[in-house]
Amino acid sequence: MLRSTRGIRRSIAGRVIGVAFSAAVVACSKDTTSPLVPSLVTVTGGANQSGTVNGDLTQPIVVLVTDSDGHAVSGVAVTFTPIAGDGSVSSTQATTDNGGLAQVNWKLGKVAGLDSMTVSIGSESAIVTAIGTADVAATLTIVSGNGQAAPADSTLGTPLTVKVTDQFGNAVAGATVNWSSDDGGILANTTTVTDANGVAQDTLTLGERGTDDVAVAVIVGTLPLTATFTEQAM
Repeated sequence: MLRSTRGIRRSIAGRVIGVAFSAAVVACSKDTTSPLVPSLVTVTGGANQSGTVNGDLTQPIVVLVTDSDGHAVSGVAVTFTPIAGDGSVSSTQATTDNGGLAQVNWKLGKVAGLDSMTVSIGSESAIVTAIGTADVAATLTIVSGNGQAAPADSTLGTPLTVKVTDQFGNAVAGATVNWSSDDGGILANTTTVTDANGVAQDTLTLGERGTDDVAVAVIVGTLPLTATFTEQAM
């Protein structure tokens, strides 16, 4: 009777060991080392910034690459492609780090307004945008109102209009424009501010008969940008 009990115990122990071994084999078969497959690229930093045209944005553009389950994927080459005319990047490709992140610096284009860039991995892509704002005033141009003639002491029919632009031809809004007349004419304003299109205007009432010169100036630092209207009082 005692031998029978021992035999049963040995049999049970053998079965337990066998079950444990089988479980270990199954566990090992499920332990895969297959690399993660990148399936999604997401912009996580640097989107929707604004900066001066032809200048670098303050923050880098950062993207995250993940697989279909949301796991970060390292070692993936990410391509950064600004839309034509929308600037350049510090590198057209960057490789994701251990956290699945890649980044570049973006230098905006020379045209004020919306700039766009495509970020892609294979057939997957995302769009990141930024706003370019005009550089400092560089040019003051007469738009209309120059060379008019009207009776003395009358108000000219066309306002005197100027436009302020930066070195790339972008309209400069909010620039202060100073007006002055030294020949007896009376200006409606001695100071105006450019609108969103970089335009400012004033109205002149002529003095006595003769030529009336109106000087216009925009001060940029210590350097004035100037233009002169010449009107005729008859």
